[in-house]
Amino acid sequence: MSEPIGLSLIGTGFWGRRLAQAIQRTPSVRLVNCYSRNEAKCSQFAAEFNCYPAGTLKEAFDHPDVKGVVLATPNNLHAKQTEAAAALGKHVFVEKPIADTLEDGLAMQHACRAAGVSLLVGHSFRRLGAARKAKDLIREGILGEIVLAEANFSLPGTLTPDKWRYYRESCPGGPLMQLGVHHVDTLQYLLGPITKVRGSFAKLHTQAEIDDISSTQLIFQNGAMGTLNCSYVSPKTFDLRLYGTEAVLDYHADMSIWPNASGMDAATQLRMWNKAGKESIAFDTIDMLEEEFAEFADCISGKAQPETDADQAIQALKIVLAAIESHNLDEWIAL
Repeated sequence: MSEPIGLSLIGTGFWGRRLAQAIQRTPSVRLVNCYSRNEAKCSQFAAEFNCYPAGTLKEAFDHPDVKGVVLATPNNLHAKQTEAAAALGKHVFVEKPIADTLEDGLAMQHACRAAGVSLLVGHSFRRLGAARKAKDLIREGILGEIVLAEANFSLPGTLTPDKWRYYRESCPGGPLMQLGVHHVDTLQYLLGPITKVRGSFAKLHTQAEIDDISSTQLIFQNGAMGTLNCSYVSPKTFDLRLYGTEAVLDYHADMSIWPNASGMDAATQLRMWNKAGKESIAFDTIDMLEEEFAEFADCISGKAQPETDADQAIQALKIVLAAIESHNLDEWIAL
């Protein structure tokens, strides 16, 4: 068996910790070093995950054992950090969304292509066993033609002025940008391109500057319609329902387990009903983050290409930005 591929993790906050845990679960990768602007937190994180606390971003990237970098940083830092990593020949795994502007997303894509390195974007939810099974059911025609989709992703959180998600400038679109973008990616994976969007946003409960709820209408290339609701207010919710001409599929996760990403499938139910009645649908359980890192290792080794690459991530970002634009203009946006 070959030696695990060395990675550098940038960003040691809430989600960085989850990614570090997933790296530990993945035999083909190992954490070489980490970096964050808070030196004390970085050192504590390094001790916990048995890696080296880099003093600067360049030191983290430039380590000879580091072949790939993992970015768990604010969206507006992704472009500069990706460009710096690519310039040193390092492959890049960046958490979703790829960026918060199309310009940054395209710049990241260009930098990695020019350097000949992979760019994998962390749209992990499409990798869940339940999502893969839904795709199989659609491909096999079990549901018939999908005509309608409903999705919800809500997580309450403490949004304080010291957090980048608090501000409109650094977190445009609020929960749609941070949570709903997962459903956007999965819905396009399942049903094909979204071609028309209308979004609505409001600030109802939190003290944060951002809007804390959103509701977005979607039209797919095949004519199907969808709704996507997101919230930073309501209790944890992750649901997807697909209405077909032959059957309805209900995808429900018990999000009380969150942020235990490896337990998502075990906490998920798929139920389908048609004229003959209702049944539970079995599916393989997948650790979505471990699968991402295993694929990232294969990309670095030249054995694979990223499933959720820059093209996929930029398309998802376009939907979110179009929803924001449509709210400001109070009209539908065609893509």
